[in-house]
Amino acid sequence: MCHRLVQNFQNRLNNVQTPLSLNQYDKGNLKFKSCVYFANWSVYDKKHFPTNIPAELYTHINYAFITIDENSGNLKFTDTWCDLEMEILTNGVKCKGNLQSFYQLKKSYRSLKLIMSIGGWGTSHLFNAIILDSKKMSNFVDSAVEYVKEYGFDGIDIDWEFCGEHQGWKYVELLRNLRSKLPSKFSLTVAAPAGLEHIKCLKIREMDQYLSFWNLMCYDFSGKAWSTKTGYHSNLFGNNGDNDLNAADVVQIYLENGVIPSKLVLGQPMYGRAFYGTVSNSIGNTFNRDIEGEDTIDYNKILSGDFDHKKVSAYSYDPQTGLFIGFDNQQSAKIKGQFVKEKALGGGMWWESSGDKTGEASLVFNFVKQLGGIAALEKSENNISYPDSKYLRNLQ
Repeated sequence: MCHRLVQNFQNRLNNVQTPLSLNQYDKGNLKFKSCVYFANWSVYDKKHFPTNIPAELYTHINYAFITIDENSGNLKFTDTWCDLEMEILTNGVKCKGNLQSFYQLKKSYRSLKLIMSIGGWGTSHLFNAIILDSKKMSNFVDSAVEYVKEYGFDGIDIDWEFCGEHQGWKYVELLRNLRSKLPSKFSLTVAAPAGLEHIKCLKIREMDQYLSFWNLMCYDFSGKAWSTKTGYHSNLFGNNGDNDLNAADVVQIYLENGVIPSKLVLGQPMYGRAFYGTVSNSIGNTFNRDIEGEDTIDYNKILSGDFDHKKVSAYSYDPQTGLFIGFDNQQSAKIKGQFVKEKALGGGMWWESSGDKTGEASLVFNFVKQLGGIAALEKSENNISYPDSKYLRNLQ
């Protein structure tokens, strides 16, 4: 049985085609990115701070979120207290705000980079505002570059959810303008969609020339707010129960549009998606959308579950309540790590850091272990010199 599962998995891996010229990679010498989004609001109810992140397992922290002033196009903080003011003891130093705390961590972990993530869910109208006004576009770009230099970031991540059908070229222009003003030592990335209706709006080849890498959001394939049937939301292969979305096919689409494997970072969830009032422990069943309950449940709150080896997703089911949860577990992380390694992809990304478990149950731990451990991660140095920063002046 075990042999058949391994062989089936290898067959599925082989169906995701890597461009021929890249098949000559020395896979033993590949170095990978390990990226996670840190949600600034997690410091409140979850009591999750920068110091709670296992920094040795990550190469990039995407700080979520910085937002946009719709009237001017300038950036602004969503929560200045937690971003810049609250006291956090980090490595024995009293820091003000999450961003100073992350700066102190960067000084201890020199390959850890802090990326400013702009946007997020529900902010599409803000991007619409800046792309339609040249002055706002200019303000946005200048403001973004200034934030990088003032607050200790190592790059910019654009999280536009989602670019519309006739906005693809404006997205390219936005990235081109950012890349032209952003010093080369700082990275530029995007949180890239998985849904076909959103991918088709992108000018992928034109965007790619300005991007350091792509964070593929290979999660939320299904959910009780929009699905008609129960489903996995982050399966690696096959139909997920509600539609045909799966992570391997998403990767293939970007490959076919000219992105080289090493620039594709596989997004994974640190949470499960819940369906209520279901009738069995399998996907593709009816559920009751009217039953109140959390749409998402953090991975560290899910006690146990079963595993679909064919589609690579964990799931749990409570026959008493009819609660079905699809999620990633340690086994998912190991298999996805192997997928990334075999296909010479850029690495892994997770939303978001407060949801992971600790120790050997950790998703990122198992993923990185499968890649070859910490030694397999990129070791390029972060930036700790921000000579014009007033915010970091006392820490440099």
